[in-house]
Amino acid sequence: MNKHFFRCPWIVVLCLMLWLTACSSEAVDEKPKKKSFQAATEIEGMLREGPGKFAGDRYDEEKVNKALRKLPDDLTADQAYTRLIQLLAEDYGPALREIEEFDPSLQIGELKFTDKEDEDQKQGKEQAKQVHVEILLDASGSMAGRIRDGVKMDLAKEAIENFVSDMPENAKISLRVYGHKGSNRKQDQKESCASTEVVYPHGSYVKGKFGKALNSFEPTGWTPLAAAMEEARQDLKPYAGEDAENIIYVVSDGIETCGGDPVKAAKSLYNSDIQAVVNIIGFDVDDAGQQALKKVAEAGGGEYKTANTREELNQSFGIDWDEIEKEVSKVWYNVDTSLAINKHQQEMIWEVEKIAGDISYFNQFEGGTLYQIYDREVARLEAAVEELDQQGKLSDSTALTKKIEHRYELMKKYRMEQYEHLESRVEKVLENAEKKRDENLEK
Repeated sequence: MNKHFFRCPWIVVLCLMLWLTACSSEAVDEKPKKKSFQAATEIEGMLREGPGKFAGDRYDEEKVNKALRKLPDDLTADQAYTRLIQLLAEDYGPALREIEEFDPSLQIGELKFTDKEDEDQKQGKEQAKQVHVEILLDASGSMAGRIRDGVKMDLAKEAIENFVSDMPENAKISLRVYGHKGSNRKQDQKESCASTEVVYPHGSYVKGKFGKALNSFEPTGWTPLAAAMEEARQDLKPYAGEDAENIIYVVSDGIETCGGDPVKAAKSLYNSDIQAVVNIIGFDVDDAGQQALKKVAEAGGGEYKTANTREELNQSFGIDWDEIEKEVSKVWYNVDTSLAINKHQQEMIWEVEKIAGDISYFNQFEGGTLYQIYDREVARLEAAVEELDQQGKLSDSTALTKKIEHRYELMKKYRMEQYEHLESRVEKVLENAEKKRDENLEK
């Protein structure tokens, strides 16, 4: 064995390092070479090959011209076009996202209309509005009086029972009395005017329970009509919203006697978030009382009816519940529907314009997102072609110009196609909504 080999261990280390270096070089050589950039020739590729080095806000004409001067001379149209795209292609991502995320759907109440087949039936069914009725019964002392058919309070209770027993299942009822405490004497006025009470809590009609509530009081005191309506507003406050129909019936044989303002109270009820309609039945009321109660009903957006007999009283409560259900059970069956459709149409026209419209829509309109991007891009490309031509770097400037024009035409065609596509989606939604509206109007 060679002794000099052991005496020079550095030779071994040197050989090992040379061997590792050679292996490392071979490993680097084995890595795949990066594919050179090639400008797209079809619209799908063009929309996704950017952004270039000087796209968008990074554009600086001086820096662009400096980069162009570094390009080799005698560039072919293909070579020059590829270099220009690398430098100036815009980022179409924002426009593509706007198109992808565009939502033309229309929501009114519980119904949602989209542009997809059968989507309306899946996403929104017609919902029946919940009908809430509160009856305010005057229990002042004068209701103990008699007419030809009997005691006024007894007749009123009978008519109310007949009325609520015929209500549809989806209707909820409550009964509030007022003026049922104290007496109609002056010394008891304060107590009586403060008396307004719910004797049948809001809920479904239950015959025996409701009858018991009707028999729990007798007519005795004054007439705090305004206070009763103010309390009724609180009773119905939980039932505000588009899915609720709130109705108040007042049965009274006289006007306010406790110093309240029933006209103001009725107006407040009607204009509040519960939008309660106030109907008044004047039972055996004189002419002056009728005029006063009519003003209350008008302020509450309701009707005033007068009754002087049992039959007239029952007829005053007479309400076509089938018609009520037909009117209020369809979210769409209201005047606001057409207004909502028209408003949505205008909003969607503007949204489509903002995405894919061109500069011709309004004099001050700069064009939609897509238009602005490719219009800016082509202007910068044309300026670059002019610069390259002045520098004498192009073998065929005409051919390069045609390539850029071709790119512009493809972008323009794509924008117009997207405009028509978005517009057709909006039209589909409006068509579905109008069809449903017309169906309800025909019923």
